[in-house]
Amino acid sequence: MSSQPNPLVTQELAARPSSASYDGHEGDDEEKANSIDKAGLDGTLTSDQIGVAKVEVFNKVLYGSGRSGKILLWALAVSIGLTMFVYALDQGITTTILTPWATSSFGQHANLAAVSTASTIIRAISKPFLGKMADITSRPTTYVFVLLFYIIGFVVAASAHDFTSYTVGVSFTAIGKSGLDLLSDIIVGDLTPLQWRGFFSAILSLPFLVTVPINGFIIEGLNDDWRWGMGMFAIMIPILLTPAIVTLYYMQHKGKKLGMVTMADKNKEAPVRDADARTYYRLFRNALIEIDFPGLILLGFAFALILLPFTLRKSAAGGWKNPSIIAMLIVGFVILGIFVLFEIYVAPKPLMTRRILRNRAFLAAVVIDIFNQCSSSVRNTYFYSYISVIKPWSDYTLTIFIGVTTMGLCLLGPFTGLIQRYSHRYKTLMLVGAGGKLIGYGLLVVAGANTMTTETGRLLASQLMFCLGSFSVVGARVGSQASVPHDDLATVISLLALWSTLGSSVGAAIASAIWTDKMQAQLALELPNTPAATIKKLYGSITVIQGYSFDSEIRQGVIRAYSKVSGLLAITAVCLAVIPLLATLFMPDYHLGKQQNAVEGKGLDGSIVVPPARAEERADGQNRRWYHTLRDLYRR
Repeated sequence: MSSQPNPLVTQELAARPSSASYDGHEGDDEEKANSIDKAGLDGTLTSDQIGVAKVEVFNKVLYGSGRSGKILLWALAVSIGLTMFVYALDQGITTTILTPWATSSFGQHANLAAVSTASTIIRAISKPFLGKMADITSRPTTYVFVLLFYIIGFVVAASAHDFTSYTVGVSFTAIGKSGLDLLSDIIVGDLTPLQWRGFFSAILSLPFLVTVPINGFIIEGLNDDWRWGMGMFAIMIPILLTPAIVTLYYMQHKGKKLGMVTMADKNKEAPVRDADARTYYRLFRNALIEIDFPGLILLGFAFALILLPFTLRKSAAGGWKNPSIIAMLIVGFVILGIFVLFEIYVAPKPLMTRRILRNRAFLAAVVIDIFNQCSSSVRNTYFYSYISVIKPWSDYTLTIFIGVTTMGLCLLGPFTGLIQRYSHRYKTLMLVGAGGKLIGYGLLVVAGANTMTTETGRLLASQLMFCLGSFSVVGARVGSQASVPHDDLATVISLLALWSTLGSSVGAAIASAIWTDKMQAQLALELPNTPAATIKKLYGSITVIQGYSFDSEIRQGVIRAYSKVSGLLAITAVCLAVIPLLATLFMPDYHLGKQQNAVEGKGLDGSIVVPPARAEERADGQNRRWYHTLRDLYRR
């Protein structure tokens, strides 16, 4: 492209300190050389630097243009709020409730985890792709792309006549879910300083406070008609996403009128209308390289081939001895090995660059999020089914009970952000959150019997303890983002989401392996006088179980079987939840100030921000004690 560089962008870049190193390690010269954008500014600036500088200019316009800037901020906040309202409705209804109904209607309830595994792998792999798409096109264009996948997915799922076509539809909607939460996180990361990052990131979850009670009424109104539930989302989502798309397109238009390329136009120096076909081809090719598209495909296939046998082996002839199951596992691990070799020796832009692999804060956050998601998925995959079987509650009561943790997390999230704002720290809160989740899982287990509790009080107490997980989630997010230059913000958000989502898929596979291996045999053990055909129907559908009166012999036998198998899931979750607690000890405790990150010392507009000297550091000076050294080790 032949366009002159924006002088304000160039000026901002000239004032920026070098980000060649962070977290105490030198940057990789080869990686820096490979990141040069040949199409930009005569190859003198990296595309990431250009993009970040444009975001900084955009922030200056937003926060420095008086009344019009405030109106634009409010419009942006409202539009993002509506997109998260869509996300909250989707998560609270389709994932938690409609999918168990749908799989039961096909007699495939035991394969619930297979749907979860497939959709979460797709969500994980699509995140880096969608993040880069938002860079080379724009935020609103990516929202349009997400909207199309949502509509297609819900239409296919609602009209599905078998389990396979339903799974295909749900997989399409997974891309939509991936795009909504990723885009929202990136926008918040761009527009907020560290001291407010946790608060505004948590604000994104507030729509769940509204949708959880609403979901109860919707579910009661649907009365097991999951097809209409899926179909109504194909109508609602375009309506609720349109304000965000319109607002962001207007912001893009206004930015161009002000002589700047707007937020997310990272790889463009001129508006799209000035680009020719070769430019689009070059942008597309560079985007595939930057997101490491071959690596993502290899990783997706590897996880799919390794995890799906855990959910499919029970229905396969011979189980683990089935040749197809064995072949899937072998090929999966071979592809995983190829992925590792490709990343080390071949990939021009590997998913995990050496400077990110040296970043202790990011690695600790990855471990924390992977095992948090894994343990949660082990417990959550069949939890709605468990509660619906052991309690004679209405659909509304069931929905509200399942949503208690969600509402608690949403209420505690902004509170966590406020604590971070005024304490300027996050690590201690993370330890409290990890410990609270561990206790929550422990409350589910009946000591000695190793079953999952059926007591309403303990179940509710466990749900409430899980709310403390907000301390860990918000802290890991802020800490990882604080540990990298602005250039790497979108990359770190995408990678953290990638690995945590894959952790969720591993958890679903573990849950499926336990459930499919134990449940049918446990039902037969608890109901010795029940015909095998009836046992098979009970195993395949929770709606069949709910058809029996609560005090009947069959229903009580099913409750005992569910409690025993779910106890194994709870014990597994307890073991997995220990790891985030330990990993938190390795997390640095950065000071959260007015800077965009803790590495470069810059504000949102690119100006230098020097964090105020902390009172304890001034007091230490000449009279340092042993506990000062321990405190510094804890924070380092």
